[in-house]
Amino acid sequence: MQRRYERLLGLISRSNPLDLDAWTRMLLVQYFFHVSERQRLEIVEVAGARRLLNLLTPTHFKGQGRIRVAATAVFGVPRSPGSYGASYVEARTPDSLIEVGPGTVFNNRCVLISEGASIRFGADCLIGPELHVMDSNSHDLVLERRRQPDPRPAAVEIGNQVFIGSRVTLLKGVKLGAGCVVGAGAVLRPGFEAPPNSVVMGNPAVVLGQTPNS
Repeated sequence: MQRRYERLLGLISRSNPLDLDAWTRMLLVQYFFHVSERQRLEIVEVAGARRLLNLLTPTHFKGQGRIRVAATAVFGVPRSPGSYGASYVEARTPDSLIEVGPGTVFNNRCVLISEGASIRFGADCLIGPELHVMDSNSHDLVLERRRQPDPRPAAVEIGNQVFIGSRVTLLKGVKLGAGCVVGAGAVLRPGFEAPPNSVVMGNPAVVLGQTPNS
Protein backbone atom coordinates (compact mmCIF):
# COMPACT_ATOMS: atom_id res chain seq x y z
CA MET A 1 0.00 0.00 0.00
CA GLN A 2 2.80 2.42 0.89
CA ARG A 3 4.51 1.76 -2.45
CA ARG A 4 1.27 2.33 -4.35
CA TYR A 5 0.79 5.58 -2.50
CA GLU A 6 4.32 6.69 -3.33
CA ARG A 7 3.85 5.80 -7.02
CA LEU A 8 0.61 7.77 -7.09
CA LEU A 9 2.32 10.79 -5.53
CA GLY A 10 5.07 10.48 -8.12
CA LEU A 11 2.56 10.45 -10.98
CA ILE A 12 0.76 13.47 -9.53
CA SER A 13 3.97 15.44 -9.05
CA ARG A 14 5.04 14.79 -12.65
CA SER A 15 1.65 15.66 -14.16
CA ASN A 16 0.85 18.95 -15.82
CA PRO A 17 -1.16 20.90 -13.21
CA LEU A 18 -3.77 21.98 -15.76
CA ASP A 19 -4.25 18.40 -16.96
CA LEU A 20 -4.49 17.12 -13.39
CA ASP A 21 -7.10 19.78 -12.58
CA ALA A 22 -9.23 18.72 -15.55
CA TRP A 23 -8.87 14.98 -14.80
CA THR A 24 -9.84 15.42 -11.15
CA ARG A 25 -12.90 17.45 -12.02
CA MET A 26 -13.90 14.96 -14.72
CA LEU A 27 -13.73 12.08 -12.23
CA LEU A 28 -15.86 14.00 -9.73
CA VAL A 29 -18.43 14.87 -12.40
CA GLN A 30 -18.68 11.22 -13.44
CA TYR A 31 -18.86 9.99 -9.84
CA PHE A 32 -21.70 12.30 -8.77
CA PHE A 33 -23.65 11.60 -11.95
CA HIS A 34 -23.12 7.84 -11.48
CA VAL A 35 -24.62 7.92 -7.98
CA SER A 36 -27.50 10.16 -9.07
CA GLU A 37 -31.03 8.91 -9.68
CA ARG A 38 -30.64 9.30 -13.43
CA GLN A 39 -34.00 7.77 -14.25
CA ARG A 40 -35.60 11.02 -13.02
CA LEU A 41 -33.83 13.11 -15.64
CA GLU A 42 -35.52 14.22 -18.85
CA ILE A 43 -33.30 15.93 -21.43
CA VAL A 44 -35.41 18.31 -23.50
CA GLU A 45 -34.21 18.48 -27.08
CA VAL A 46 -33.13 21.83 -28.51
CA ALA A 47 -32.69 22.33 -32.26
CA GLY A 48 -29.07 21.93 -33.29
CA ALA A 49 -27.91 20.67 -29.88
CA ARG A 50 -26.79 17.21 -28.88
CA ARG A 51 -29.21 15.49 -26.50
CA LEU A 52 -26.72 15.42 -23.62
CA LEU A 53 -26.38 16.95 -20.17
CA ASN A 54 -23.77 19.69 -19.95
CA LEU A 55 -22.15 18.99 -16.60
CA LEU A 56 -18.89 20.92 -16.26
CA THR A 57 -18.57 20.57 -12.48
CA PRO A 58 -19.97 17.90 -10.11
CA THR A 59 -23.78 17.81 -10.02
CA HIS A 60 -25.98 15.44 -8.02
CA PHE A 61 -29.56 14.63 -9.15
CA LYS A 62 -31.96 13.08 -6.65
CA GLY A 63 -35.64 12.56 -5.84
CA GLN A 64 -38.88 10.83 -6.76
CA GLY A 65 -40.24 13.58 -9.01
CA ARG A 66 -39.31 14.94 -12.45
CA ILE A 67 -36.22 16.90 -13.46
CA ARG A 68 -36.45 18.36 -16.97
CA VAL A 69 -33.32 20.05 -18.33
CA ALA A 70 -32.92 21.60 -21.78
CA ALA A 71 -30.04 20.18 -23.79
CA THR A 72 -28.28 23.56 -23.95
CA ALA A 73 -28.46 24.29 -20.20
CA VAL A 74 -25.15 24.15 -18.32
CA PHE A 75 -24.28 23.19 -14.74
CA GLY A 76 -20.93 24.45 -13.52
CA VAL A 77 -18.14 26.89 -14.37
CA PRO A 78 -14.70 25.26 -14.07
CA ARG A 79 -12.72 28.48 -13.67
CA SER A 80 -14.75 29.76 -10.75
CA PRO A 81 -14.71 29.19 -6.95
CA GLY A 82 -16.26 25.94 -5.79
CA SER A 83 -15.56 24.02 -8.99
CA TYR A 84 -14.87 20.81 -7.03
CA GLY A 85 -17.99 21.13 -4.86
CA ALA A 86 -21.19 19.45 -6.04
CA SER A 87 -24.40 21.19 -7.04
CA TYR A 88 -27.49 19.44 -5.68
CA VAL A 89 -30.77 19.11 -7.61
CA GLU A 90 -33.62 17.19 -5.96
CA ALA A 91 -37.26 16.69 -6.93
CA ARG A 92 -37.94 15.24 -3.51
CA THR A 93 -41.56 14.03 -3.73
CA PRO A 94 -43.45 12.24 -6.53
CA ASP A 95 -45.31 15.49 -7.33
CA SER A 96 -42.16 17.61 -7.49
CA LEU A 97 -40.88 19.20 -10.69
CA ILE A 98 -37.69 21.06 -11.57
CA GLU A 99 -37.35 22.58 -15.05
CA VAL A 100 -34.37 24.36 -16.58
CA GLY A 101 -34.76 26.20 -19.89
CA PRO A 102 -32.37 26.33 -22.86
CA GLY A 103 -29.18 28.33 -22.51
CA THR A 104 -29.46 28.75 -18.75
CA VAL A 105 -26.10 28.50 -16.97
CA PHE A 106 -25.63 27.70 -13.28
CA ASN A 107 -22.35 28.52 -11.61
CA ASN A 108 -21.01 26.12 -8.97
CA ARG A 109 -22.62 24.63 -5.85
CA CYS A 110 -26.24 25.54 -6.55
CA VAL A 111 -29.02 23.86 -4.55
CA LEU A 112 -32.48 23.30 -6.08
CA ILE A 113 -34.99 21.36 -3.96
CA SER A 114 -38.63 20.90 -4.92
CA GLU A 115 -41.02 19.39 -2.37
CA GLY A 116 -44.31 19.04 -4.18
CA ALA A 117 -44.77 22.28 -6.13
CA SER A 118 -42.20 23.22 -8.78
CA ILE A 119 -39.08 25.21 -9.57
CA ARG A 120 -38.87 26.56 -13.11
CA PHE A 121 -36.08 28.52 -14.78
CA GLY A 122 -36.69 30.08 -18.18
CA ALA A 123 -34.25 30.41 -21.05
CA ASP A 124 -30.83 32.09 -21.04
CA CYS A 125 -30.63 32.78 -17.30
CA LEU A 126 -27.22 33.44 -15.72
CA ILE A 127 -26.90 32.13 -12.17
CA GLY A 128 -24.06 32.95 -9.76
CA PRO A 129 -22.42 30.47 -7.37
CA GLU A 130 -24.16 29.02 -4.33
CA LEU A 131 -27.74 29.76 -5.34
CA HIS A 132 -30.28 28.14 -2.99
CA VAL A 133 -33.89 27.61 -4.17
CA MET A 134 -36.72 25.78 -2.39
CA ASP A 135 -40.45 25.61 -3.12
CA SER A 136 -41.29 24.79 0.50
CA ASN A 137 -40.31 25.65 4.07
CA SER A 138 -38.83 22.13 4.38
CA HIS A 139 -40.91 21.56 7.53
CA ASP A 140 -44.34 22.48 8.83
CA LEU A 141 -43.98 25.67 10.89
CA VAL A 142 -46.55 24.62 13.51
CA LEU A 143 -44.56 23.50 16.55
CA GLU A 144 -46.48 20.24 17.09
CA ARG A 145 -45.88 19.26 13.44
CA ARG A 146 -42.36 20.65 13.04
CA ARG A 147 -40.94 17.30 11.90
CA GLN A 148 -43.54 16.92 9.14
CA PRO A 149 -43.26 18.31 5.60
CA ASP A 150 -44.53 21.76 4.69
CA PRO A 151 -48.22 21.21 3.82
CA ARG A 152 -48.32 24.21 1.46
CA PRO A 153 -45.38 24.28 -0.97
CA ALA A 154 -45.56 27.03 -3.61
CA ALA A 155 -44.06 27.16 -7.09
CA VAL A 156 -40.94 29.21 -7.84
CA GLU A 157 -40.99 30.82 -11.30
CA ILE A 158 -37.91 32.43 -12.88
CA GLY A 159 -38.44 34.13 -16.23
CA ASN A 160 -36.19 34.27 -19.26
CA GLN A 161 -32.83 36.09 -19.18
CA VAL A 162 -32.78 36.57 -15.42
CA PHE A 163 -29.37 37.33 -13.89
CA ILE A 164 -28.89 36.14 -10.28
CA GLY A 165 -25.74 37.02 -8.32
CA SER A 166 -23.81 34.85 -5.90
CA ARG A 167 -25.21 33.38 -2.67
CA VAL A 168 -28.83 34.28 -3.37
CA THR A 169 -31.71 32.49 -1.63
CA LEU A 170 -35.12 32.12 -3.29
CA LEU A 171 -37.87 30.82 -1.01
CA LYS A 172 -41.21 29.28 -1.91
CA GLY A 173 -43.61 31.18 -4.12
CA VAL A 174 -40.99 33.58 -5.54
CA LYS A 175 -41.72 34.88 -9.04
CA LEU A 176 -39.20 36.86 -11.10
CA GLY A 177 -40.21 38.35 -14.42
CA ALA A 178 -38.04 38.18 -17.52
CA GLY A 179 -34.86 40.23 -17.49
CA CYS A 180 -34.65 40.73 -13.71
CA VAL A 181 -31.32 41.21 -11.95
CA VAL A 182 -30.90 39.92 -8.38
CA GLY A 183 -27.94 41.28 -6.39
CA ALA A 184 -25.48 39.08 -4.52
CA GLY A 185 -26.58 37.84 -1.12
CA ALA A 186 -30.25 38.71 -1.59
CA VAL A 187 -32.90 36.70 0.27
CA LEU A 188 -36.26 36.65 -1.49
CA ARG A 189 -38.94 35.88 1.09
CA PRO A 190 -41.87 33.51 0.45
CA GLY A 191 -44.27 34.90 -2.12
CA PHE A 192 -41.94 37.68 -3.29
CA GLU A 193 -42.74 38.87 -6.82
CA ALA A 194 -40.85 41.21 -9.15
CA PRO A 195 -42.09 42.49 -12.52
CA PRO A 196 -39.95 42.10 -15.65
CA ASN A 197 -36.59 43.92 -15.74
CA SER A 198 -36.58 44.67 -12.02
CA VAL A 199 -33.40 45.22 -9.99
CA VAL A 200 -33.78 43.25 -6.76
CA MET A 201 -31.43 43.51 -3.77
CA GLY A 202 -31.25 43.09 -0.01
CA ASN A 203 -32.23 40.85 2.90
CA PRO A 204 -35.18 40.86 2.89
CA ALA A 205 -35.09 41.71 -0.79
CA VAL A 206 -36.89 44.70 -2.32
CA VAL A 207 -37.30 46.01 -5.84
CA LEU A 208 -34.97 49.00 -6.19
CA GLY A 209 -35.60 49.95 -9.79
CA GLN A 210 -35.42 48.81 -13.39
CA THR A 211 -32.54 47.47 -15.46
CA PRO A 212 -31.00 49.99 -17.92
CA ASN A 213 -32.34 50.02 -21.46
CA SER A 214 -28.92 50.37 -23.09
